[in-house]
Amino acid sequence: MPSTKKTERTPSAKETELTPSAKLMRRNLGLVTLTLMIIGMFFSSSSVSQERAAEEVVNRTSSIIESGFVLEETSELALSEQDFAIGDFDGGTARMLIWDFTGDSEDQIQIIVDGQIIRESHILTSNVAAYSVPVPSVVIIRGIDQANYAVKFPERKYTIFNAVSPGGANSYTLTPSVLP
Repeated sequence: MPSTKKTERTPSAKETELTPSAKLMRRNLGLVTLTLMIIGMFFSSSSVSQERAAEEVVNRTSSIIESGFVLEETSELALSEQDFAIGDFDGGTARMLIWDFTGDSEDQIQIIVDGQIIRESHILTSNVAAYSVPVPSVVIIRGIDQANYAVKFPERKYTIFNAVSPGGANSYTLTPSVLP
């Protein structure tokens, strides 16, 4: 009886060799991939040094500090309460991001929009919380505890740093852009 044993065929060197155009394609694909990785690392490394961030916080506004940024050294930080007028919104609603830029102190604030309480007691942490607020409106952050916090309206692309005392309040007046 004949043997039914399967024989495995191994590819010869000639069959596995790449054509010159395939080699060129692989090389070009590798170079493009490497270039994109380098460009991606350049643009994604937008982290701000703590020293630069401290300067930005003292200036009250920053276009380079991202949402959720936490300042590690806050011992020399002395912000006072300040109101802000923020314009050029498209109208409708805006997203308001708020967090404790000094870490997780768990200070409490109250959020009021146009005289209506939308959050009775918000505990500030380094995690960003988002609220939808109408435009135009006046947003008031009232202190339940002494708190340092950051607010960002992503449509405006800058972060505002502020402080509020117990019973004190900061207002953010949001206005739409004026059409010609």
